[in-house]
Amino acid sequence: MTTKTNTAVAEPTADREIISTHVFESPRERVFQGWSNPDQLVQWWGPDGFTNTFQEFSFAPGGEWKFIMHGPDGKNYDNHIVFEEIAAPSRVVFQHVTSPRFQVTATFDDLGAQTKVTFRMLFETAKVCEAVKIYAVEANEQNFRRLEALIAKD
Repeated sequence: MTTKTNTAVAEPTADREIISTHVFESPRERVFQGWSNPDQLVQWWGPDGFTNTFQEFSFAPGGEWKFIMHGPDGKNYDNHIVFEEIAAPSRVVFQHVTSPRFQVTATFDDLGAQTKVTFRMLFETAKVCEAVKIYAVEANEQNFRRLEALIAKD
């Protein structure tokens, strides 16, 4: 008698993922607060020149975040996010369910007086990832700088 073993092979993600990191000169709890408090998040989320109108923000597993990003070109971009996991103050996972669809895993590593944030965007296909990468890599850096500026005001 032969037995057959099924082994699931994970599809490689390197060509479907954008990874951005930044070290903040602030403790982890403070950096995490910038992500979890909508009054703070609305001030820094998005690339330079963008503003936001939050319609809903429920920062809990299964909670939704609906908002409009207003671009400096006058265009509006509807966004809908569903939170999957929140492990305060170390990890947030959410699905961006409007196009382009992707999953974000943000981790907050405690470095004492500093915090290292790793922001992973995982797309459904390599083609979508490549199209978004053109602007997202720099946009993520701008996001980090905007959050850093907000924290520096404290």
